[in-house]
Amino acid sequence: MDPVLRESVEPVMRDLFRAQVDAPAFDDNDWIGDREYASCMMWGADGGGSGLSVRRAASLEERVAQAADQVQEWAIEDQLWGSAPTNWPPCPHHPATHPLQASVAGSRAVWVCPADHSVVAPIGEAQEGP
Repeated sequence: MDPVLRESVEPVMRDLFRAQVDAPAFDDNDWIGDREYASCMMWGADGGGSGLSVRRAASLEERVAQAADQVQEWAIEDQLWGSAPTNWPPCPHHPATHPLQASVAGSRAVWVCPADHSVVAPIGEAQEGP
């Protein structure tokens, strides 16, 4: 995996692990084909795949938030749909309503509540599973 992409995706992989959600398998298929982006494919055990990409020139916190958003979408659609709650990571303020949203606050990539925009945890340090 491209080092820029690996650095960008590692924090959200820690959150998946804590939540006991199976991580995707990554391959080095540069599906974008643009040097300004690092990209690969994420594959689930069922064979479903999604692309993952980050803009190389973005700050680390922006790249982590971009990667977390894409991994979250993959986890919800490919891993959790039909077998577990799909609000991963769950919002502790509204646990039955919506998942947290990847964002940047200050100089950190964070999970925020999309309803009240409060910062819940840095990406890579989410505490709750599905």
